[in-house]
Amino acid sequence: MRITAEPRSDQWNGDDFVGGPRTFTIAGVKPGKAEQKYDIDLVEGGGRVWRPPPTVVRILIAAWGEESDVWVGRRVTLKLDPAVRFGPEEVGGIRVSHLSHIGKTMKIASTVKRGKKTPVTIEPLPDVAPVA
Repeated sequence: MRITAEPRSDQWNGDDFVGGPRTFTIAGVKPGKAEQKYDIDLVEGGGRVWRPPPTVVRILIAAWGEESDVWVGRRVTLKLDPAVRFGPEEVGGIRVSHLSHIGKTMKIASTVKRGKKTPVTIEPLPDVAPVA
């Protein structure tokens, strides 16, 4: 039996990745209902959405373009980064580590706080999920 400690939530949170990274297939993108601008439905998401912050949305746009319909069927690996900050506090959060349909490693400057950027490396993920 697999032991889980998932919070009751309609979204994926950093704590969901304590056991390691997970790879998902994007099922759709719709306007967000909370503070985040977009809700991303994940095929393997169990009904929970991923609500990426603007810095992550910028990474997705750099990789895949601005049309969300193109994102459907593409794959993303999400991981916990304990160094993610909310204001002055390190609270942990979700980061993208791999994306499908990028062909080669991507390096992009990502905002970590107002006026400060840090390089982020995104590795390529096979475009098609391996067959179990």
